[in-house]
Amino acid sequence: MSLSVNIVYPAPTYLSDWSFSRSGMANIVYTPAASQTLTIKFRTQILNSDGNIIATSNNPSASVYTIRKGANTFTLDQVLQLGNLKFSDGNIIRSIQTTGKLPPGDYQLCLLPLNSANDVGLLTSPVCRPFVQVAYQLPYLLSPNDNDRLDANVAQSVIIFRWSSIVPQPKESVIYRLQVFEVLYDQKPVQALRSNMPILNVEIRNTSQYFWRPQISLKDSTEHVFIWTIQTLDSKGEPFPATDGNNLGRSEPRVFGVSNNFK
Repeated sequence: MSLSVNIVYPAPTYLSDWSFSRSGMANIVYTPAASQTLTIKFRTQILNSDGNIIATSNNPSASVYTIRKGANTFTLDQVLQLGNLKFSDGNIIRSIQTTGKLPPGDYQLCLLPLNSANDVGLLTSPVCRPFVQVAYQLPYLLSPNDNDRLDANVAQSVIIFRWSSIVPQPKESVIYRLQVFEVLYDQKPVQALRSNMPILNVEIRNTSQYFWRPQISLKDSTEHVFIWTIQTLDSKGEPFPATDGNNLGRSEPRVFGVSNNFK
């Protein structure tokens, strides 16, 4: 018997997406001496970058499969056995419970087929394959930049927001949620971001600029102050994990002003 495992790089962000064939496959080639079929289980383990086991399957309740002479193919969810894995790391458990994802990092998926009759391994050692859960660098806000002052006569017609793309570029569609908050006279910008309703809240797909034509009057006072940010979401509307541990997918905000007394 031989076992080969292929995991498409990068591995799916959501563990539930490992069921799709494009995520990879496991193949067992069975060459029996006598019996033409055999019932097996998979002992599945996930290791972190230090080689420590962070999850292992429960053998007694593992799914049983019948393999036949020749090639037998399994989708990755069949060997991953997500519902049968016991995770031992608290941070991992919280991440899966809240996001459905492993935290960003390097991992290994290790598989050992067992004879279902006695849970004895059918290979001398597990077959392990590395996979990566990508940590993304969130967009950097380019314009308006921090502390920019815009001429109200121009800004009343259009304000152009620009930002860098997420890095690395995901295979899936990217949603950029642009939010702009007005900072009231008795507020600090971070207070406005946390407590005010956004005066602009739009979602833009796969492009990194937006032309805003304000519906509020910007020429009725000496100066308006705004704070803006980008929240980067995946195709399911969930934040991308970031290199800095930012689990909300929100870029560092920028503050700008709009003034009638522009010089």
